[in-house]
Amino acid sequence: MSTHCHTCDEILEDDARFCGVCGVSLVDENFGRTIASRYVLRQRVGAGSLGAVYKAEQTGTRRKLAIKLLSGDATRDPLTVERFRREGHVLVNLRSHHTVTTYEFDREPDGSLYIAMELSGGRSLAHVLRHDGPLPWQNVMRILVGLCNSLGEAHALGVVHRDLKPENILVEERPTNSYFVKVSDFGLAKVLGANLRISPVGQNVGSVEFSSPEQLLDRPIDARSDLYGLGMLAYLLITGRHPFSESRTFGEMVAAHIHAQPTPLRSLRPDVPADADSLIMCLLEKNPDRRYPNAATLAAQINLLLSGVPPEPGATVRTNEAEEDTYLAEMPKK
Repeated sequence: MSTHCHTCDEILEDDARFCGVCGVSLVDENFGRTIASRYVLRQRVGAGSLGAVYKAEQTGTRRKLAIKLLSGDATRDPLTVERFRREGHVLVNLRSHHTVTTYEFDREPDGSLYIAMELSGGRSLAHVLRHDGPLPWQNVMRILVGLCNSLGEAHALGVVHRDLKPENILVEERPTNSYFVKVSDFGLAKVLGANLRISPVGQNVGSVEFSSPEQLLDRPIDARSDLYGLGMLAYLLITGRHPFSESRTFGEMVAAHIHAQPTPLRSLRPDVPADADSLIMCLLEKNPDRRYPNAATLAAQINLLLSGVPPEPGATVRTNEAEEDTYLAEMPKK
């Protein structure tokens, strides 16, 4: 049996008391705690955007599962509680095989909130990248198709993830697919059309390294914002470097997302076909109107590409030059 360090994601023995790589203690005061009178917390395996994640065992059946727990102390913050509730309500409605399955969401007598979820044995995509290095472009495209399956369902329900990053994607090895992916951590998801604003005005929500320009500018977002995140992930997985890796500060990274153009992907990986390069660069367009319109369209174009059929020239929604000039002119200057 094995577990993962909740800090560096290193794979460790199930009974490890500390991580031999980063040295963090794996001991937690919640070990042995029973949730919902039937889930016993055994090992801390991660920390999401909201709360800690534990490996747990269901009494009686001994079924293994994951419990995401928001402690009683954290429930004193109304904003944190609302985000956690939002995640619970979002997750119980998602059924894609490429989304971590959620079983239930409830509150403990002491006020602690919990989400009971499927326990995946997969590695995070961050772990895969650290240990396997840049991946073959074909494998990255297959990863994107799986992510499109998960996100497409969420988008159809009016949910935008907003925090796609390697740490939030699990990779499972299966007989027919060595890179079967599952999306986790919808803690910062936005429900489109909801009246409740769950982030203060002007505060970016999500990891800045993978945030879309419109997200960073606090403009209205939709499914295409997540597609920009997929473009960032694809570029990173194929080249081994972030498109704006030369940014040294938060401000520089924000400015790069809004203004800078990434180094052409094929200049770093000449083996990548021009059509695959174009597809990824389309996802990284500053103007969302110039990206693919939805996850289903993107997945269809990737499947055509993998089958040897080049993407259709008109597969993306393109603005005219006047509209593009207007959009770019409205962006803050460096």
